[in-house]
Amino acid sequence: MAQHGIGEFELIRRLRRSTPLPPSVASSVVAGIGDDAAVLQPRAGRVLLATTDLLAEGVHFDLAFTTYRQLGYKAAMANLSDIAAMGGIPRHVLVAMALTARETPRDVEALYAGIRAACRPAGAVVVGGDTSASQNGLFLSLTVLGEATPTEVLRRSGARAGDRLYVTGTLGDARAGLEILLRRKNKSRAVKTTPTHPSPLEGEGEGRGDLAYLTRRHLVPTARLTEGRTLAEDKLASAAIDLSDGLAGDLRHICEESGVGALVDVRRLPLSSPLIAHARARRRSPVEYALSGGEDYELLFTVPPRKIARVEAHIRLRRLHATDIGTITARRQGLRMIGYDNTVRPLTARGYEHRLGAIEPKGRPAPR
Repeated sequence: MAQHGIGEFELIRRLRRSTPLPPSVASSVVAGIGDDAAVLQPRAGRVLLATTDLLAEGVHFDLAFTTYRQLGYKAAMANLSDIAAMGGIPRHVLVAMALTARETPRDVEALYAGIRAACRPAGAVVVGGDTSASQNGLFLSLTVLGEATPTEVLRRSGARAGDRLYVTGTLGDARAGLEILLRRKNKSRAVKTTPTHPSPLEGEGEGRGDLAYLTRRHLVPTARLTEGRTLAEDKLASAAIDLSDGLAGDLRHICEESGVGALVDVRRLPLSSPLIAHARARRRSPVEYALSGGEDYELLFTVPPRKIARVEAHIRLRRLHATDIGTITARRQGLRMIGYDNTVRPLTARGYEHRLGAIEPKGRPAPR
C-alpha cells in the first residue's frame, strides 16, 4: 500500500518509532510492532478482557468536523470505556486502518497521537495492528486487551430486583454536541452557496462556553476507568454497562441479560446546564436527549441493597461521580419511568441501534 509516496513498511517504521513502550508495561510485551503478531505476557491470576470497535467514515464519524487526532482519541476512548464497564485495566491496543488516497503520513501520525493521548493515562500501549487501502472512505478498528481478576469482572447479567440503578456523569451531552456540529456544517455549506444571505453558525440561547462543552463531549469523550475500578475492586456493582447507545437502549441490554425490569425516575436524571439550554433553544425536552442520546460513554450500574450505603459514601466523598436514577424491578413489570408529573408509564424511548446493511447519514445519526 502506498499513500502519498510513503509505503506500508515506511509507515510501520514511523509508527513504531512514535509508539515506544514505557517501562511500566514493557515487561508484559515480549514482542510488539514489527513481527507477525504481538507476544504478550499476562500476569498470573488475571483473566483477559478483549473488546473491539470498527469505525466507518460516513457512518460513525465525519472528517468535515473531526480532526484525525480527535478521531484516534475517540476511537480509543470507546474501547477503553468497554474495559471500564467490565471493571478492568486496559493494557494493550491493536490498531487496524484502511486508508484512502487522501490520508497523508502526517494524518496517520495525528490519528496515532490521539490514540496515545487517550491510552497513556490509562497505562495502555499500542503493540501492533494492520494497514490497508480503501476506495470508499476511511476505516479504523481498534482492539483493546485488558485484565481483571476473575472475581472482579462486571457483567450485564448480575442485576436483581431490588437493586438500585446508578449512572455516572451527565447524559445526553454527546448527542447535543453532534447536533451542533452538523448544524455548523450545514450552515457553512449554505453560506457558501448563498453568500448574500449569511446565517449565524451558533444557536440562539446558547453561550459559546455551552457550545464548546457539548461539542467536546461528542468529539473528546472520557472513559470512566477509575469509576469502573472502584466498583470492581470494592465489589459494589451487581451489573454494569457503558452508555454508547443511549440510556434507554443500554438499560434494555442489562434488563435482557439479567432477566429483570427497571423503573427510571426521569426527575433524577443528571443533566448538564449546557444540555438544558440546548434543548430549550430547540423547544425539546432534555430528557429525550438523556434517554436516547448515544456516545456519552458513562457507566450505568446496579447496586444490591446491602451495598447502597457504601456507594452513597463514595459519592459524598467524591470518589464516585454517580447519581441514583431508579430501581431494578421484576421482569414482568418491564421498563417503566416516572415522569415529572409523578405518573408511571412505559419507557418507550429507544437508544441508537446499528442498521446493518443500510446506508446511514454522515456523523452518527440521532437515535430512532
